[in-house]
Amino acid sequence: MATRIYITNAKGGAGATTFAIGLGDALAREGHRTLIIDGDANCADGLFLCGLQGMNVYTLADAKSGACRVKQAILKHPKSENLYILPTLGCDDGEFVAEAIKDCEGLFDYVLCDAVAANACTEAIVVTEPYPSSFKGADDKLARLADSGMGRKSVAVNKINGGLVFDGEVMTPQEIASLLRCDLIGVIPEDLGLPLGKIKARTRKAYALCAAKVMGKSDKVFAIIRPYTGLKGALLRRMRRAL
Repeated sequence: MATRIYITNAKGGAGATTFAIGLGDALAREGHRTLIIDGDANCADGLFLCGLQGMNVYTLADAKSGACRVKQAILKHPKSENLYILPTLGCDDGEFVAEAIKDCEGLFDYVLCDAVAANACTEAIVVTEPYPSSFKGADDKLARLADSGMGRKSVAVNKINGGLVFDGEVMTPQEIASLLRCDLIGVIPEDLGLPLGKIKARTRKAYALCAAKVMGKSDKVFAIIRPYTGLKGALLRRMRRAL
């Protein structure tokens, strides 16, 4: 049976979809067959961020109408041996999505549900930015997940700038997780590149560490302030302040 993880955020723009794709890519690189359920029924944002826009033949809307089987709507990423995506474009029926997951989960080791089908998942990751407006929303989301009976719950701090942390302008990821009374599953640095596109090497490393923690192989998270220490770090901090 696949490990089914619900990935969500409480504040728009926190990056739940990019996190799902980055984590999915990292799990696939570890040799695990990984399916990402793109929960954006209106725009298929997951397909866009994966660089697969326009490449799908079917979506779950077609499966629901009987035009295809669920498995026929699954799209294999051409640049990854183990990464797959299932677009829900046009289908906002959460119950049907949950049934679709059960129909195909035997084919995969991990199923990452991007803001959809929480009731089909056994654990959840709440993605937050390192700012009060975002992690206060994450606190509410975690409480709602607990009330719904969700099992393991963890938090991922996304889009975090190590320079801001070093200067004390934002809380550390560990402090945020402690405030939320939740396990810290991942720390993802600020990166304007898209997953599977122009993603930076350090961001890929951060996702790899997150995947290792999801798999239970490690307790480490990305050391966000390390690049800002020492002489090189002092130069980086000065450049950041100048900009």
